[in-house]
Amino acid sequence: MKKTILATIVTSLFAATAAHSATVYDANGTTFEVYGDVEVQAKKGTADNSSKVINIDDSDFGFKAGYDIGHGVTAIGVVEVDGENDDEQLAMDDAYVGLSSAQWGTLTVGQQVTIADDQGIGNDYEFGIDNSSQSYEDGKQVVKYTLDKGNYYGGISYLVNEKTASDNVDSLDAKLGARFGGLDLTVYYGNADKGTYDSESVVLEARYAFEDLELAASASSTDNGSNADATSFGLAAVYTVDKMAYSAAWSLVDTDSSGVDDVNKYFVNAAYSFNSNVTAYVELAGDDTDDSEIGYAAGMAVTF
Repeated sequence: MKKTILATIVTSLFAATAAHSATVYDANGTTFEVYGDVEVQAKKGTADNSSKVINIDDSDFGFKAGYDIGHGVTAIGVVEVDGENDDEQLAMDDAYVGLSSAQWGTLTVGQQVTIADDQGIGNDYEFGIDNSSQSYEDGKQVVKYTLDKGNYYGGISYLVNEKTASDNVDSLDAKLGARFGGLDLTVYYGNADKGTYDSESVVLEARYAFEDLELAASASSTDNGSNADATSFGLAAVYTVDKMAYSAAWSLVDTDSSGVDDVNKYFVNAAYSFNSNVTAYVELAGDDTDDSEIGYAAGMAVTF
């Protein structure tokens, strides 16, 4: 990159951050974007005797560069850094390169999330609900392809190894979806090598959006080979009034094994969006496992 371009990017970066703008350079077929989020919350978990903590739930920032290489194709490179992890140090979260085209879709290779990461219904901030899928949601060695044509969309990803070749695990995940007005239907397939057993799952999700209300439902079935199979069901709703959003969701995971109880899980929350970059929320959650308690999280998320 020429020094004049780099100087423009650095100068624009500080101005754009103050305005919460994503694109800090866009000229001559070259784009440079910066993004990130910080989320801090007061939290108490659902496990028995969980402690009250001030939790840094998210502290991420990233950079995305794009170069027009002709014929409607853009070469992209993404680096994302995670400041919230078990080591309490900055760590690489995403690092991948790829090719992107509005007509042909996007192919990326490197450290990134898999297609399975797209699964899930419900607008949760901390607790969420479950399904029965055992697929890996991210890894350091992932090849992924996605395509979205508006009325239909899909994708496929292959996790070669979770971290290194010694992991001896892999995962193939795919999705296919279609939109019909306010109705959005998605089917996921996953086949994961968990090291000691193989897991194959199918997840169905449906969403319908009214003017101020979105309803969602999910169902999944997972074959865990010689281990216990599992099924799940879930329901979710989000109701929006002006800058307020009210959400609720429930899931049931049924494991086909004697001595293993079904698990019901739920959450409700309310969130206020000051603007597109700042949201404050409060969330309550629970489940019916032994000795569980009502958990809560109240916090604020700031994105740019």
